[in-house]
Amino acid sequence: MKKGLCLSFILFLIILCAACSSLTWKKQYADSPPKELLSDGEEYSILAVGEDIDHPEEIMGLKQVRYFSSLEEVKNQYPDLKVEGSPFFIIFNDKEVVLRTSELNKAIRFVEENY
Repeated sequence: MKKGLCLSFILFLIILCAACSSLTWKKQYADSPPKELLSDGEEYSILAVGEDIDHPEEIMGLKQVRYFSSLEEVKNQYPDLKVEGSPFFIIFNDKEVVLRTSELNKAIRFVEENY
């Protein structure tokens, strides 16, 4: 009897630990942007909506630009990013979103100043 109770208790603890670790993992990565939008290394990447980043010279610190011509297009592909309008720019480092703005000049200035 004691052996069965002890085994049941151990099984309960294992299930409880597994459930808690799963919840922690989901919470930790729920707000993480998709990996294909993140930059690699010290440079930044930008998701641009509605306005192409047509800069006459290369922007130092900018590795990748993803351009979406319409708000609907980006909302369909990345609904969790909560893009607020068009034009809109989201800057990513290698881990997270670092700037959200509707001003192209502000986005470019951020990349140049923080690279």
